[in-house]
Amino acid sequence: MKRLGSLLLLLLQVLIALTVPLAPLAGYDVSAATPDDTPAAHQAVAARGEVTVATVGEPSALRIEHGALTFCDKRGARKLNLQTGRDAPYEKPCAHDDEPNTACAGFDIEVSVRAPLSEPNDIVDLDSGSVPLHGRVHDCAVDGNTLAVVTASSVVLVDVARATPAEISHQGGDRVAVGSGWIAWSSAATLHLAPAKMR
Repeated sequence: MKRLGSLLLLLLQVLIALTVPLAPLAGYDVSAATPDDTPAAHQAVAARGEVTVATVGEPSALRIEHGALTFCDKRGARKLNLQTGRDAPYEKPCAHDDEPNTACAGFDIEVSVRAPLSEPNDIVDLDSGSVPLHGRVHDCAVDGNTLAVVTASSVVLVDVARATPAEISHQGGDRVAVGSGWIAWSSAATLHLAPAKMR
């Protein structure tokens, strides 16, 4: 009787595994997607939390627009479709002088970065208030009323109107971009993407 119960339990587990679509594992490498991957699998990649993408060398010139992340690496310009998770060459010249925006300057909003003496952490000053950060600012990006900041120790979204931060990652990075409901940041030769939600 015990053996029959174990056999039925095993059969039930197999049936469940066959009927429930499998979600990608945490840390799924979107760049490993192949043409044989199903659209449902790609939608699951785009719909879940953080996604990582391996690049060839350190990426630069990160931009999110029209549902895609564009960037440059050693292969040249690349375009990652945020719905399908597919990375492909992109017909766009790569700027060789693309520098990170450590001062959070050149935006349509009033923002500045302060580095208090003898302190390891920067402070972002906005019209609506100040936001203390963990670490020094490595790069900034803006989308509407949202400021994205990457430091050596964290990735943060800031609601500019209220000066309220939401930490997206406890790991730092090098470059950042925000738009189309996504935030993307680089860390060495890896891109990270996550929904741009104020938590």
